[in-house]
Amino acid sequence: MQSGFTKQARRRWQELAEELQADVAELNLRHGKVSFLQPAETEIRVSNPGSGVELALTADFAQRLVRYDYVADAAEPAGIPEGGILSMRERNDGSVEFYSADERLTPEETRSVLLEPLFSPPMAA
Repeated sequence: MQSGFTKQARRRWQELAEELQADVAELNLRHGKVSFLQPAETEIRVSNPGSGVELALTADFAQRLVRYDYVADAAEPAGIPEGGILSMRERNDGSVEFYSADERLTPEETRSVLLEPLFSPPMAA
């Protein structure tokens, strides 16, 4: 049986997946070939062939975190941004939210943190 936290964390993770999928659909109206894939319950991938960057997300409900990494989607991996970790924390009302560096992120902020590097990767050194 799942704990209350795990149940709410899975719900928030699935909401994030749905939000990202909707963002990808909207981005495709402007940018073309952005793709969304959820190969497993705890994995999400968003790829932008135009920038050559792919976002890889993995949820770890036991550790209460989401790891995100950026992977070279093209032959030249220069300028790929670093990934990070979002923590999942339970609020007083029992809901679960994402945090970065001890700051609670709104759903919009969460998606911005994750998706922005797909469209503006840093310049190679």
